[in-house]
Amino acid sequence: MSLEVLGKLAKSIVSNDVYILIAAIIELILFLVCYLLAEGVFVKIEKQKKKKKRCTNAALINTYNLLTTGITIFPLLGMFGTVGALLGLDLAANDMANIKRNFFLALTSTAWGIIFSVIFKLFHAWYEDFFNKRIEESTKLVNDCNKLFDKMNW
Repeated sequence: MSLEVLGKLAKSIVSNDVYILIAAIIELILFLVCYLLAEGVFVKIEKQKKKKKRCTNAALINTYNLLTTGITIFPLLGMFGTVGALLGLDLAANDMANIKRNFFLALTSTAWGIIFSVIFKLFHAWYEDFFNKRIEESTKLVNDCNKLFDKMNW
């Protein structure tokens, strides 16, 4: 891959494929929040409707679910950009500059979707055991806490 092509690809992420960049920033924030929640083994005590206290680790579980779901969105965003660019083609006008531009847009959105999907999939693979162990630990802690609350009739 030439430097010119890499330069055009990098330029496209801040001009035409900015929605993929925004999704990548959101995914990175989700990863950091999930990591911080898991590192602290976050368990929350809340009051139920009947004034009973219950423990929950829903914040960690929900954030982790959003993180893993977010990884699968990048190829879809790439396809969305590809379809949008191809729909903008006007082949009847025979305007080669427009055809080249839209074809390039279609390729860059696909490329960015694949690139971010691979990057975040690698992050997920690296930290998956960490997150699963922390979710398991916090679930055990939640269960123990709720048993104690039930025993003490809180």
